[in-house]
Formats: sequence, C-alpha cells, structure tokens
Amino acid sequence: MRSTLSALAAPLLLCLPALCQAQQTGVQVYGILDIFAGNSNTSGSVATRAINNGGMTTSYYGFGGSEELGRGLKTVFALEGVVRLDTGESGRFPNDPLFSRAAYVGLSGDFGTVKLGRVPNPLFQASAALNPYAFSTRFSPLMTQLWSAPYGSAVTGDTGWSNALHYTSPTLGGVTLVGQYAPGENPATASHNAAAVLRYEIGPLLLVAGGQRVEAGLGITPAAPRQDTWLTGVAYDLRAVKLYASYDRNRTDLTGRRTRTAQLGLQVPAGAGRYLLSWARSREDGLNRPEFRRDTATAGYDYSLSVRTDIYAVFVYDKLSTASDGNTTALGIRHKF
Repeated sequence: MRSTLSALAAPLLLCLPALCQAQQTGVQVYGILDIFAGNSNTSGSVATRAINNGGMTTSYYGFGGSEELGRGLKTVFALEGVVRLDTGESGRFPNDPLFSRAAYVGLSGDFGTVKLGRVPNPLFQASAALNPYAFSTRFSPLMTQLWSAPYGSAVTGDTGWSNALHYTSPTLGGVTLVGQYAPGENPATASHNAAAVLRYEIGPLLLVAGGQRVEAGLGITPAAPRQDTWLTGVAYDLRAVKLYASYDRNRTDLTGRRTRTAQLGLQVPAGAGRYLLSWARSREDGLNRPEFRRDTATAGYDYSLSVRTDIYAVFVYDKLSTASDGNTTALGIRHKF
C-alpha cells in the first residue's frame, strides 16, 4: 500500500512547481470609460455643443498580463485599443489601428524591461506626469498645446510608436532611464524615431528631462522631414498642494518652425475631490512667419464617487494672439475597470 501511495505521490510532487508557475500567469481585462457633455470652443473657432469622448482620459480597453519564467524573469504583454464612447466607434479617428494605444510583448527582469511592438511614446508619458490634468488631451493646457491638433500640436509624431524597441531601466537611487527607437521601415530613406527620458523621483519630488527626434509618422512630410523636441519639468507634492512646472522646446527642419511652451499647474486635495488649475503659453515662429503665441488656462474640480468612478467639471480658456478667444465648459464622468 505504501509503495502504491509513493508511486502516486511522486508525479504529483513533480507537478507542483509547474502548478505554482501556472498560478503566477494571468491575463487582465482593464480600461477607462470617460465621456463629457459641454460647450467646446478653441480660440478662433465656432462654439459647438456636444457630447464627447475622453475628457480627463481617452477612453480605452486593454488585455494585458505577465508570465513568470523563473529566476526573476517574466514575459509582459498588452493589447490596448481606443474607443470613442460618444459614437461607439473604435480608434481615435477613422482608420486608426485597432490597438493604437499599445500592442507589444517583452521581457522584464533585474535588467529592466524590454518591449517590442507598438509602445506609448516616452515623451508623451513624461509630459503627462508634469501637469495636474495628466493625460488629458482635451483639458490639459500642456497636453493640448503639445499633442492636440485643434491646439496646434507643437510636437510632431504620434503619442504611440509602431515598430518600436523600448527599454525601461531598473530604478536605482530614484533614477529611471527610458529609451525608445523605431525605424521608419522606408527602404528609400534611413528615417527613424528615437526618444530618451530620465526621471528622478524620491519622496514628494519628481524631476524629468527628455528629448526625441522624429523623422517618420504623423506630421512628417518632405517639406518638414525632421523635428527635435526637448522637455524638462518638475512636480512637488506638499500634501496640501501639489505643484507642477515644465518647459518644452522644439524645432522642425526646413520650415524653421520653432515652438517654446512653458506650463505651471497645481492640484489641491479637498476631501474626496481635488481642485485642478493649469496654464500654458506657447510661442511659435518660422521662416517667413511672424511670431505668435497661444495661452491656454484650465480650472476644474474632480470628485471621486468611489475608487473607480469620478465626476468632473472643467472650464478652459484659450487665446491665440492672432484670433479671438475661446471658452470650453464640460461636465463629465469617468469609470475605471
């Protein structure tokens, strides 16, 4: 009898490590649904009443996870797509790829993390950390002026790069290095995109410095074949108030287009909510083009109904030096899952 039990137990014991490994492998379904109603009007445009997608955060869904491979090594992966909640359509705009937000697989360990595929732009991620409205390309003065077409898109290129090789270093002494490279995959040219961001974060202090060179993607044409962008910024949490400041500078080849963007912001906790205030000014000039400036300021209040659901009210003032001012008001709701 004992020999029989031993014979049965032996293969079960051999299977235990595999079972433990299997328990450390999983896929998560996650995302954010964000929609708002309001009156939208950028400087020099006609006011529009509408229900729009992605006020505080662009609505998206994702499938991601990791698999433990042993000895501190694991596989990481994600597929993330954007959904326009107001119409139910996929993508940020018509013909946008299904997984335009992210689509990658990689390895993570003591050496850091390496990803291959479509990966979020490190400079886009860095700029979101330097303003109180984070990733909002609707309301954040910094994000709208740098990345949103209705506000001029000072930065050329997309918020995510296809065909990318991404590396994030381990954090040592509060310092993290992020690098990303994406070949243009055009046999007629040697165009490519490259970016690097250095973060120093310790306690309440965050310092960021980064840059990118874009030669392929959105905004790149024979008349504007390359753009260099540099970004620096700081955030400091005093608990009673969190302060933000940043400065961005970029230059586009041939056109001589130069843009300099300064931003200040603050976030004040108030019970279950928080007050958000931010201002940004961009100055732009180019060949045979007089200088003009754009001022955008946003005041808002975000209230948490639960850990995953919040509602918000926002007012945006926008003014081009060459056009009439514009005002945007919005009431919205956001749910995380």
